[in-house]
Amino acid sequence: MLSCIPKSVLSSAQCTENRAGVSNHLYVVPFDSDHIASVVADDEKNQYIVTPAGGASAALQGIRIDFKSQTGQATSEDNGTGRGWSASLTGRVEQNIDQMAHTSRILHNSTKYLYFIATGRQVEGKPVYIMVGNENGEVDFSVTGDTGVASTDDHGLTFTITCGFMVYPQTVFVGTIEQEDAE
Repeated sequence: MLSCIPKSVLSSAQCTENRAGVSNHLYVVPFDSDHIASVVADDEKNQYIVTPAGGASAALQGIRIDFKSQTGQATSEDNGTGRGWSASLTGRVEQNIDQMAHTSRILHNSTKYLYFIATGRQVEGKPVYIMVGNENGEVDFSVTGDTGVASTDDHGLTFTITCGFMVYPQTVFVGTIEQEDAE
């Protein structure tokens, strides 16, 4: 059960760097028994504890999607008192558009994935990811495309990943995720 005692939020905490933005890649982890043993919200920290199918000491296995630098963003919106938050990730794929189009079709037609966007931070030597998805694997994936007009215009496929119910306004996963090749 979630404690009803708030924690003090102090600017003098151990954090020495707090830059804006996220990294330039994310991992897509299938929400199935071959990849995930359990997903539990942590009541003490803004984290989900995601246990890989191989056990707590194993790394999660996911499909890596690289996107254009400085196009990734994680956002959240309050759903109202006692209703959690909606969270989303966005980014723009400019290279390998054909592969992204194929992958998008698969992700768009399924809701059973968890998405992890790299923050570039570490806690106790483990990478920190912003996670979108919940303990039920509920998530929506959509893509828009734009060719641009001039050859120097921004172009590509812009993905948006949305989960309508998250337990924290920004939920993180601290752990290792390794690239798994798609079949």
